[in-house]
Amino acid sequence: MKRMILAAGAAALLLALGTAQAAPKEEVFARGKPLAEQMQRIEKEMNDGETYSELRLEDRSKVREALGRMRGVLDQYPNQHGIPEAAKLELYNDQQIVNTVLTQAREDSRQICTREKATGSNRSTTQCRTVAQRERDKANAERDLGNAQRGRGNLIN
Repeated sequence: MKRMILAAGAAALLLALGTAQAAPKEEVFARGKPLAEQMQRIEKEMNDGETYSELRLEDRSKVREALGRMRGVLDQYPNQHGIPEAAKLELYNDQQIVNTVLTQAREDSRQICTREKATGSNRSTTQCRTVAQRERDKANAERDLGNAQRGRGNLIN
């Protein structure tokens, strides 16, 4: 009994240490770099079809609107040191919108590869899917299973 408690305590300690050392999510806007250059980089990444591929249309629109408002402030005040406090606050809020949406999209676009064996086979193959694709596959499987259990569905589409 004592060994089991000791093992559980050690596991909890290791888990806590691993969590404490985990790297925080990197924000899209880096401090100290020119804002206009970072905005151009974000727009380029949004249009490359890879970096934020799992970004929903409404989130993509939110980001574009925020970047447009930010560009308007920067055009109005080319010297960033002369920006009034109200405009700085709007600029900061728009940065936070972009950071929040794109950080989550980056996480959803991350690919996870697993080795899987097909039923009845001993050969394993590598299956790579994004986090968002895995979530969609799981939701679809749960929906299909629910329909089959209720006798309403045809599992073959």
